[in-house]
Amino acid sequence: MNELIEQFVVNAERNGLIVHRGAVPELPDAGISNAIYGLADPGSVVFAASPDEPRARSLLPDVHIAVLDEARVLADLSELMSRVGSDLPSSLAVVSGPSRSADIEQVLVLGVHGPREQHVALVPSL
Repeated sequence: MNELIEQFVVNAERNGLIVHRGAVPELPDAGISNAIYGLADPGSVVFAASPDEPRARSLLPDVHIAVLDEARVLADLSELMSRVGSDLPSSLAVVSGPSRSADIEQVLVLGVHGPREQHVALVPSL
């Protein structure tokens, strides 16, 4: 396996993303979005808002699956910015796992501002 992809998987899982290799898992009521890139460091997926990929699809469901073509895994944020350049979409989201908060009584809660469970389906290039 490509070293960049392996680094992505290790970092993504460390961040709380659940990585599936080869196919999109069938999870009831899960929202599914296509990630435009993955970042090996820090282990994140990147979404661009568009009419075909509305932001709500990745933010509102309790469980979300990001479909990521393994050929679109980049080294880091600086490589992402050089790829995107000045052609930024209306919204570019970099997701590194479920949101976390311990604001209330110092109790950690996952999924406060988005899905409680984040999956990545890492699929081979077509």
